[in-house]
Amino acid sequence: MHEAENLSLEAIGRLLEASEEIRFASSNRQEVYGWVERLLIQQEYTLQSKAARGLIRRYIEKMTGLSRAQVTRLIGSYTANGQVQPTVYRRHCFPQRYSRTDIELLALVDEAHETLSGPATRRILEREVEVYDKQEYARASVTASGV
Repeated sequence: MHEAENLSLEAIGRLLEASEEIRFASSNRQEVYGWVERLLIQQEYTLQSKAARGLIRRYIEKMTGLSRAQVTRLIGSYTANGQVQPTVYRRHCFPQRYSRTDIELLALVDEAHETLSGPATRRILEREVEVYDKQEYARASVTASGV
């Protein structure tokens, strides 16, 4: 796949016709993205006719083993910013409200009182701090009251 981006459009067309049964697959995403970017630059993708762009698209699909949607996404990335780069994905994480200790404490209180309602459990935690001065319940009672 090293020199595959230097083929002419006619050679790409002949390759696609001749290799209908052959499937190529890639191993490294970074390598594939670099190859796709070099191919799009070499073939001057944005300056080509619609038919030539379709040919280049099918060639990328064939050589990389990527789906049509994936190739469309890569080409869209190239036309938008001139590069084919993987998008950095950052999973959304909700803020942690309870610590591990708070969770264990709430579970113990809930179990001891046979699963009361939320406000009743909150009131029990508040009483543990205010009346019985058990400071280990302080954080759980404040956190539970913020719910």
